[in-house]
Amino acid sequence: MMDETPIVYIVDDDPDVGPAIVTALGPLNLTVKTYLSGQSFLDDFDGKALGVVLLDMRMPTMSGLDVQDALRDSGYAQPIIFTTAFEDVESAVQAMRHGAMDYLLKPIDDDELRARVTTAIEEARTTVKESLEAAEARRRFERLTPRETEVLALMVEGKANKVMSVDLGVSQRTVEIHRARVMEKMEARSLADLFRLSLYLELS
Repeated sequence: MMDETPIVYIVDDDPDVGPAIVTALGPLNLTVKTYLSGQSFLDDFDGKALGVVLLDMRMPTMSGLDVQDALRDSGYAQPIIFTTAFEDVESAVQAMRHGAMDYLLKPIDDDELRARVTTAIEEARTTVKESLEAAEARRRFERLTPRETEVLALMVEGKANKVMSVDLGVSQRTVEIHRARVMEKMEARSLADLFRLSLYLELS
């Protein structure tokens, strides 16, 4: 995923904006997709792709803020850059408080656009990767039985088998079996790998 060509999603109801941004971003050799409404974008959006969303603040039916909320509710982590007119700056600042990365004032300067998008792509390489890793860790975690979940929590605390057997009231052999199943189901290659995966989980 990190080696794929980044995608820039342009969401703006003005039919002249998309082509202008596509031309401006040409030197960056990116994949660019344009949408005239928030809903058409959401219907097509690939939440696993390495990408950046250029989102118009003011659109009919579904505003930029509405689209932002829908993305965040779905757990997507792609950086959002709002494009906005001067009178919407206050709304853009509000959007940034809710997780947007940046905003650009219209008319957009080409050099500034390329600089902001480049920065956002670098941000995406981290945030999207972490988001996918977290989702995968949760998927593996859901395979565990309640007892295996207890064993996982004790493993990441660094508890020895002897201590775990006392805490859980089972034999050390049973602990060893549970540990092996935890490692298998979590697809962890080592205890360090298991600990890294556990950082994405809420363990009691």
